Amino acid sequence: MDSRRYELHSSAADRSLLSETAPDFQRVGLGGLLNDRGHRARRVRVPGSAVVTGYRWRLADCWDTTWWPQGIAVTEHNRIPLLVTSWYAQEKRGRKMGARISVLDLRDPRRPRYHHVLLVTAHRRDGSIHFDPVHVHAGGIIVAGDRLLVAATFGGMREFLLSDIIRTPTVGRWRKAAGPFAYRHLLPESAGYRPAKAPLTERLRYSFVGLETGSRDAIAHTSTAPGENQAGVALVTGEYSPEDQGRLGRMLLADGRTTIERTHVPTIPRMQGAVIHNGVWFVTASRGHRTNGDLWVGEPGAMKRHSGVLPPGPEDIAAWPDHDQLWSVSEFPRKRWIYAIGLSRWTGKPAS
Repeated sequence: MDSRRYELHSSAADRSLLSETAPDFQRVGLGGLLNDRGHRARRVRVPGSAVVTGYRWRLADCWDTTWWPQGIAVTEHNRIPLLVTSWYAQEKRGRKMGARISVLDLRDPRRPRYHHVLLVTAHRRDGSIHFDPVHVHAGGIIVAGDRLLVAATFGGMREFLLSDIIRTPTVGRWRKAAGPFAYRHLLPESAGYRPAKAPLTERLRYSFVGLETGSRDAIAHTSTAPGENQAGVALVTGEYSPEDQGRLGRMLLADGRTTIERTHVPTIPRMQGAVIHNGVWFVTASRGHRTNGDLWVGEPGAMKRHSGVLPPGPEDIAAWPDHDQLWSVSEFPRKRWIYAIGLSRWTGKPAS
């Protein structure tokens, strides 16, 4: 395989635009976001024999037919455990709201709260700075240090810095947030990782991305900003396919580009997310809104299917070895959960 044809090369956004925004658009980062009240998530029982704990969103987000959950990542901020999920907005009556993330604060796992943040790009128009929505499917995300990487299908990946989260002011009699679509918090794009020009049939489809943990020296050397020359971040990516022709690939993000090390076709239909821990692959697969989802575990060429152990509509997956957990999220309205399954249970090996 010629890995060069699958390389992604970075291009940085103009960060000077952030310093030119109106003074009442405050850059607060994760710390400022977590200090706001946010919305309440509730612990609930989640269908699926593999699930060990789970939450649901507030009812407005559970039933929303515009925003659909997709990606998930795990991280910590000042020792506060966090889950980060991505959503994409279906176009409704010509309105395109793009993509957003939700940051779920688990410092009190009995009473967690979460915050929506709209993903945006900054532009200068008519002498002032404007924020436009980022139009990606956001089928998978990872958090590595301060960096948030978002899958952008045939467009590669987009990068954001969580320290760039902006709090917008409230305006008017009803104290409506001044951000696009009345969002209180915005996260501007800091860089893009885009593929070289090639026929569409030859491109890799970045339907989801995940981290590889526990098995490679490179994993410990995550960069915290674009352009840092460190060993890199070990990633997993894959393609959704309604049949069984989607590819999975291992890749390394370093020196302003990503390099695919190898790809394979695991013959798993409707793959939604993948991670690797200690050399073992974990893949989620959906079977529609009426049927529980599948978890596939193993190595290339020897993946074992655990049928129906996940709730309907499983999406991306993230490993949290310190907690011996895998986390995922489901997408269908009224069947939307954020949930964990055991990690070592499926391998018979210690998580760390």
